[in-house]
Amino acid sequence: MRAHFERLLLPGIAFAAGLKLALAGGGGFVSEPVVRIFPEADTSVVSQARVLSRFDLPDAAVAIYDTASPRILFNPTLLAQVGPSLAAFLMAHERGHLAFHHARLRGFGFNASPTPVSTLRSYEFAADCYAVRSLHRTHPDAVVAAIRFFQHRAILATDAEHPPMGERADSLLTCLGATTD
Repeated sequence: MRAHFERLLLPGIAFAAGLKLALAGGGGFVSEPVVRIFPEADTSVVSQARVLSRFDLPDAAVAIYDTASPRILFNPTLLAQVGPSLAAFLMAHERGHLAFHHARLRGFGFNASPTPVSTLRSYEFAADCYAVRSLHRTHPDAVVAAIRFFQHRAILATDAEHPPMGERADSLLTCLGATTD
């Protein structure tokens, strides 16, 4: 029964989001949603990554892309607080950062420069979509948990490097709608 409910819940959320967009357009037709095109994911980097727990990490999880030693650091206490479904999404999101080679600095040595904020924000959408694509069949409750998490915090401010939570919720729904089986 639960599996049947979960199979209906994701399309229902996507339909509701589409209906909301249509109604927001003044009763007329809404232009096509923005679908971001992401590069091909490098899953070999993901499989090489070390996953390390760090209780002193101020965030739930962080990916560090490094060609020699890609890794994901996570705070077990914070992940336990968000619950297993959202924790699964957050870890898949960090794997997305590795799969797309996202780095906060560009260049090497003394020539390294910070990645522009607009690029860092696009990284978040790409990692979110990677998580949706990797979880939608095997762990749909993780996708639902992430959508609800961002929707419930839609009006909260984020840091400069992360898109607004409402935009992330909308992007997750768009990505879910574009995911084909």
